[in-house]
Amino acid sequence: MAERKNLSALITSPEPQPASPVTRPDRPTRPDRPAKDSRPAEPETPARPPSATGMTMRSWYMPKGSADQLAALVDDVHFATRLPKHLIMGAAVNVLGRHRAEIEAEARSAAGNG
Repeated sequence: MAERKNLSALITSPEPQPASPVTRPDRPTRPDRPAKDSRPAEPETPARPPSATGMTMRSWYMPKGSADQLAALVDDVHFATRLPKHLIMGAAVNVLGRHRAEIEAEARSAAGNG
């Protein structure tokens, strides 16, 4: 017959002592270093909501290939100019507006109505 384990010994045993810190002979011991800057941290100013900056986010469904092409174009212009992507998107919309007739013709052709 197997001996039953008694858990009462675990309950009455003293708390284990924390392990002593490990020292390494190749590294000298150092006292705790004080913080580099003892001044209290400045509270962070909350970020302004996009509506306060004149920004908004929109979403449209589009073919994956077109979305990938747009993302690649924005990335290419961003890395060539180092301008923020929101400025690049604004410029792209301006160019699209100047070429609206071409866009309408292309969309009609893609839909089979052209």
